[in-house]
Amino acid sequence: MVQINCIGEVLVDMIGKKGQDLADVPQYHRRPGGAPANLAVAASRLGSKVRMTATVGKDHFGELMVRKLEHEDIDISGVRKIDEDTTLAFVSLGESAKPEFSFFRGADQKISKEQISDDQEVIHIGSLPLTRQQSAKNILDTLEKTDSKVSFDPNLRQELVDREYLRTLKKVINHTDIIFAAEEEISELGGVEQLLKQVNEIVVTKGQAGAEVITQYETYSVEPPKVEVKDTTGAGDALAGAFLAFRDEGIETALEKAVHAASLSVREKGAMTALPNYEELKSSMERN
Repeated sequence: MVQINCIGEVLVDMIGKKGQDLADVPQYHRRPGGAPANLAVAASRLGSKVRMTATVGKDHFGELMVRKLEHEDIDISGVRKIDEDTTLAFVSLGESAKPEFSFFRGADQKISKEQISDDQEVIHIGSLPLTRQQSAKNILDTLEKTDSKVSFDPNLRQELVDREYLRTLKKVINHTDIIFAAEEEISELGGVEQLLKQVNEIVVTKGQAGAEVITQYETYSVEPPKVEVKDTTGAGDALAGAFLAFRDEGIETALEKAVHAASLSVREKGAMTALPNYEELKSSMERN
């Protein structure tokens, strides 16, 4: 199994009732979240050794997240607690179960150089810390000297994107081997042809249509099994975590397992709740 260091946001998702706009939600359900944290849990449950590099607050939410990561057998030596609030993401589920987000930013923005290790086979980079100059510099300094394979999820959110972030994004992509992006993000990143000048593999997430991997030489596509969808929050992270966990088995095998893992992840509310372990994934693939 591949060893992975996930660098990025650890936060708490505050999830509203399905079908309600954020402005109309009377109460929220608290769930652990953050795209790199979701990926870390997904990969760990499937058998990978995972290290988390992140910053949380010295508050109840930060303690919740640290305990969750420990429970998932994730190395938390790179998780730092600081005197700021843990970042929150308020999540609204539309009728299609596709989430909308509003962020209350906090500790996630302050990843220090001392926290970051590059001893793992794969370094996975999340997007939120890249929106702050010092954290972005610390991450880029690591990428410039590492021999590890680098994966990146730009996870473009218009409310957080500015010119400085876009410049940082391009620098990170120049050090990236595998990029994960939704179909609509590909064009914003310059298109497939341009991206393949910078990265080796483009993993395109396509929602209910599954996913595909595009390389210089071939395109691999996998459609998902039919499942009842309750919440798609974190489905892309489930896919990315499984793909990285099984990447050493080859692109086709990794993609097939990743798409199945993502389909299982949408069965319950919360990005981490329904992430499968290896036996659940194996059983699902045997049935389908």
